[in-house]
Amino acid sequence: MSITSDSADPEAPAGPRQIPVLAVAALGFIAVSVTLLLLGRLAIDHQVAIGRQEFEPGIGWFGQWVRWDGNWYYRIAHNGYSFTAGEQRAVAFWPSYPMSIRGLTLLTHDEYDAGLIITWLSGFVTITLLARWCQDRMTRMASIAAVITLLLFPYAWYMQWSVYGDALFAACAIGAFLLLERDKTVLAGLLGAFAAAGRPMGLAVVAGLLVLALERREAFLPMLARSDTQGRSDSQGERTSTGIEPNWRRALLWLHFPRSILFRKLKPKDAGVLLSLLGPLMYMGFLWQTEGTPFAFADAESAPGWDHKPGPATWFKLNVIAGIRDVGLTRETGGMLLHGFLAVGAVLLVPKVIRRFGWGYGAFCIVLIGIPVISSKDFYGLGRYLIPAFPVVAVAGEWLSKRPVWLRAGVWTVSGTMLAFLGYSYARGLYLA
Repeated sequence: MSITSDSADPEAPAGPRQIPVLAVAALGFIAVSVTLLLLGRLAIDHQVAIGRQEFEPGIGWFGQWVRWDGNWYYRIAHNGYSFTAGEQRAVAFWPSYPMSIRGLTLLTHDEYDAGLIITWLSGFVTITLLARWCQDRMTRMASIAAVITLLLFPYAWYMQWSVYGDALFAACAIGAFLLLERDKTVLAGLLGAFAAAGRPMGLAVVAGLLVLALERREAFLPMLARSDTQGRSDSQGERTSTGIEPNWRRALLWLHFPRSILFRKLKPKDAGVLLSLLGPLMYMGFLWQTEGTPFAFADAESAPGWDHKPGPATWFKLNVIAGIRDVGLTRETGGMLLHGFLAVGAVLLVPKVIRRFGWGYGAFCIVLIGIPVISSKDFYGLGRYLIPAFPVVAVAGEWLSKRPVWLRAGVWTVSGTMLAFLGYSYARGLYLA
């Protein structure tokens, strides 16, 4: 699969000096970080629940950003894993992030401080790697638009100041794909394993790396249009009636759907991406050894209070329908709809991801978005789960870069306003994702 770039023509006359995309990403991230930090400070006087509420009363500049799952990560980093069937337990949280916190705590002597540092650094790495990835295949304007879109994403505070693992997962995922594109297959597999050990959706990294490895070796044979196989009229060169494509086949052709896979085109070094399987396999093996079942994390997620039980009520989001029917549009049901709206929007962009960037990134997005869409009872959490979906962000940014300035400004203004409001509300202690 070819990668296009609009790098400047070395023979072209020099124009006004432009700020590098990486600089835009770095400076933009710092600006958003400072803004959110100030909003969090303002939120101290309007607290709904005290930050670090389970362990210490301190607030300061950062305490209000430690909430909800951050306390679970503290427990894992401090005490390790535990599991009791049918109850909420720490095994629901996969190990990459809490074990990173445990490691950094050797220097910080405080798990919360370590979590905040890891999140912020991971967010910074995420946005700069996104800029690098976009520059490899998109115009400068499209790359900047993608960066701004992620920076102002309504749930972007999860890669700024929260003690959540989304930013670390996103940074490792993008890094693994960049390494594979530079033919560093073993390093890509190892980093992919670390990412995949971060959450159940980590299987998306495994799937994406495996498919991208096949694409890089041109192992996919695309479907052929009937006009390519049935010939044309001798007299007029027009397509024969039997060559008319049905709609479903035209859609598959548009997506470059492969008709077969030539595994013989793979090279021995491509086996390095299989190392990415070690992440989920090792965690599930640990659960099997210590808890008696490799799926203890799924049992914990189904416990009362979380209630992410597989079944029609979860698959068809009956909780959302019931909530709107019973209480109307409230903060809680509005949050469900916002998460659901963003998830549906991301799903609708996946075909464009496949068309634009290939099936490797398409497989990554399908699994990354598909798992929580199916397994979440009410869409909650899907907003932050979309942060690692960098190919979707790239497609959205590229689309915006081709729209009028007023439309781009309007979209980013609305998104940035929502980010400020939701970030402020989170710092107050409201449960939002």
